[in-house]
Amino acid sequence: LSSTKCDRRGSQETKSRSTLSDKERNLDNEKIQALKHIDTFYSQAPPGLIQEERENPEDCIPDLPENRNAREFLSKAPTKGLWMPLGKEVKVMKCWRCKAYGHRTGDRECPMFLSGNSASEEFRFVHEDPMHDYVKESKATEKQERIRQLQALLEESSDSDSSSSSSSSSSSSTPEESRKRRHKHSHSKHEAKKKHHRKSKKKHKKK
Repeated sequence: LSSTKCDRRGSQETKSRSTLSDKERNLDNEKIQALKHIDTFYSQAPPGLIQEERENPEDCIPDLPENRNAREFLSKAPTKGLWMPLGKEVKVMKCWRCKAYGHRTGDRECPMFLSGNSASEEFRFVHEDPMHDYVKESKATEKQERIRQLQALLEESSDSDSSSSSSSSSSSSTPEESRKRRHKHSHSKHEAKKKHHRKSKKKHKKK
């Protein structure tokens, strides 16, 4: 019994010592963190107070009087944002629909903005819409019927034009004939008057 009691006391003492050592370590760590905070916050300068030397874009050109305009141009050139060389917007991106560079998939400048990828869209229509084939065939038949109607109208208009041209030619010929007839009638009247005048002259001479 005495040995078991001694073992229990020894185990309790070791546990108490371990707990004390853990507490001491935690306190030491807290003190170290506080000292680090004081060192970093109070001893060092705040960010932005000491400015680092930046490389200006015009520094790549030597500072000479003949390079003054070039240095001024580079100093005022944009460093961030969307560059527009030659007045055109540059987009370094690729469209997954048309597989072309310069625009995104949702941009209006994409040739497949409304239709999308033709092969995939056609497969999707056929797979999802059972009426797609029927509507497509009906549209084709309607288009053919419309073409036939227009051809019939064109033929009718050409026939009417030909008939009107023939009637106009006949009408143009009739006034010419009437003019000729009038001219002949007037000429015959004039000749009859001349003959009558000659006869009257002869009668006067005989008297």
